[in-house]
Amino acid sequence: MNQYRIVGINENYPDTGRVYVKIQTTGTSTIFERPVSELYQKEWLDQFSHADAAQLAALYAAENTDNLNLVKRIPSYNPALKDSVIIVGILFSAFLILSNLAAFKLAAIGSFIFPAGLIFFPITYIFDDILTEVYGFKVSRRIIWSALFANLIVLLGAWITTYLQSAPDWHEQAAYAAIYRATPRIFIASTIAYFFGEFSNSIILAKLKVWMSGRYLWLRALASTSIGVGVDTILFTHIAFLFIVPYSAIWEIILTMYCVKVIYEACAIPITYKVANYLKRKDNVDHYDVNTKFNPFSLAL
Repeated sequence: MNQYRIVGINENYPDTGRVYVKIQTTGTSTIFERPVSELYQKEWLDQFSHADAAQLAALYAAENTDNLNLVKRIPSYNPALKDSVIIVGILFSAFLILSNLAAFKLAAIGSFIFPAGLIFFPITYIFDDILTEVYGFKVSRRIIWSALFANLIVLLGAWITTYLQSAPDWHEQAAYAAIYRATPRIFIASTIAYFFGEFSNSIILAKLKVWMSGRYLWLRALASTSIGVGVDTILFTHIAFLFIVPYSAIWEIILTMYCVKVIYEACAIPITYKVANYLKRKDNVDHYDVNTKFNPFSLAL
């Protein structure tokens, strides 16, 4: 992995006539500025990726030919533009939708009762951890909202189809409607729980990364997930099953779901490490939310 990466450009170059580049020391939250004329030296260029070195060359050429108006046309650092973000985001959305479609079925292992969606939902926290760890809270925030809208489309569409006239030879309308007409309640429950749970997880993980200088991902992932899934599980179970199952069973479901989700996360930590480290190397990104405003309602990048 390269020792340094470009994370931005000082916007004062039109006034000063010089281009200053914001540099991050790989694996740390340390960010500093250097003039492009200094960075465009072999001892510095060797410390950057080929893409960053090419950007430095373009910036150096723009400054030395008095064409600073070209600087804004040079592709800049934007982790949301990485193709890996799209892939992880699609997987995140798929498992969220899958978990909600399966959520109304109550399954049992011995005396433990749980929604079948529990099999899939913890995976969304793994993807959320990877997105936040590698690309930062703002990218994770946008994926969370995108998955929410995708989930709305699927569940609303499924609910609408229950009111279509059935074909004469199809006799499963009652069973079909019994499941999908329950989706409004499941959607409300999952939306509220998902919103508070996922954002709690992402915000806590992002802040812990800065506080711990990027170390102890296993501890940060466990801590953020323990809080996020706790909030999610309590909210979802109460909204989805209150007055449907006995209240004592609700807390049994909560306890079972919570323990399984946390154990799930703990078992997945080696995978989280491998995928996060691979994406950091592949995309030359390791974002630290040093000055981030953790507003869950913004979509700005």
